[in-house]
Amino acid sequence: MIEILNIKCRRTLQPVTRFFGKLHPNFLTFIGFLITVSASIFYARGIFWLGGIVLLVGGLFDVLDGEVAELTNRISKFGAFWDSCLDRYSDFIVLFGIFYWYLSTNRLASILALLTILGSFIVSYIRARAEGIGIECKVGLGQRAFRVFIIVIGSFFGPELFVWFLWILVLATNLTAFYRMWYVWKRS
Repeated sequence: MIEILNIKCRRTLQPVTRFFGKLHPNFLTFIGFLITVSASIFYARGIFWLGGIVLLVGGLFDVLDGEVAELTNRISKFGAFWDSCLDRYSDFIVLFGIFYWYLSTNRLASILALLTILGSFIVSYIRARAEGIGIECKVGLGQRAFRVFIIVIGSFFGPELFVWFLWILVLATNLTAFYRMWYVWKRS
């Protein structure tokens, strides 16, 4: 089912991919990163709905860079590395904007934002370490696409209700981290 959805999404994006095909995929990655940084400014100011829209646009560039790399035959190890590094910065910056807003308005929510940052980084770190010892580790719900999806959807409910989405993120990321540790342990 997910594969069918992925194929339909790629077909829908083909005209956009061709349009951006003139640009280098690493440049598109950087543009997506800059857009995501601007989303964090809206979160930090409590304008969550606008942060969600801008984050969604940044996410589009996160998809487009890989599609353009494939279309133009510019897939590279550095491109994958660059994308992964900027994804970690993006994760932190968006969640830091959310943390910053809640720091003065809701202390519990600010702690949840910090726990989500921790969980997000640990999920990514475990995957990288597992791959470093030869184990592919893409299991669990709390992967980046899921996290961005939850943040975008939650953004449209405003800061007051977004706290519930932070609970989802804390649980999803940290449970995924423990599940990945168990998964690697079982395969090593």
